[in-house]
Amino acid sequence: MASVRISIPDLGGIETAATGLPVAFLPYDRDSILLAMASRAPTPRPSTAQLDTLFATFRVPFQRFVAIAAPTDRLRRERDSLATLPGLESNPRFRAVDDSLTLLVPIENSARAELDRVRSAVGPSIDRLGALIRTWEDSTYRGYRDIVRGLGERVFANPVADTTDQFGWATIRLTGGRWWATASTIDPIDPHREWYWNVRIDGDTAYLNPRTGRNRPRY
Repeated sequence: MASVRISIPDLGGIETAATGLPVAFLPYDRDSILLAMASRAPTPRPSTAQLDTLFATFRVPFQRFVAIAAPTDRLRRERDSLATLPGLESNPRFRAVDDSLTLLVPIENSARAELDRVRSAVGPSIDRLGALIRTWEDSTYRGYRDIVRGLGERVFANPVADTTDQFGWATIRLTGGRWWATASTIDPIDPHREWYWNVRIDGDTAYLNPRTGRNRPRY
């Protein structure tokens, strides 16, 4: 039996359990296979420099919007909850929340408008450049399934999967031999980045967190 726990920083930077996340348990090192296939590609991977610049351009207004939208949304939910209580007109907390929203909503609207403006400006280029990379990857890694199927037959083991529970845990029964836990999830503070893990399981427990994973661009 092997268990993994996945956690990532939330919008506030606090490491939090990643729930409902699929985890693949593989009897081979996925990254080493992909690296070997890329090394034999007839053409080099398309440059990502321009995409990285576009991602950075989008990241600033996105994080500015998230920083104001998250607390504003919490206040909206609190106001809606308070609105169900009796004596609403004399409830000081309701008035304080309502006053805060009066100040924050225009700022949120402004941040959303700026985010939409930047998305419209850089979005088409991001889609176009990203398509070039995906086309290269589709060609380069075309034989991946055949390779891993052969590896599974050689070690008499097939990949298995589980989904993390409300505490970020996934547990599966594995046969003997070497296994890796592989998972990925979008970074909450940057939609163009993801947390990715390909961790060798040594023992019965593995932790997939910011220290054992990579925060990489989503090309």
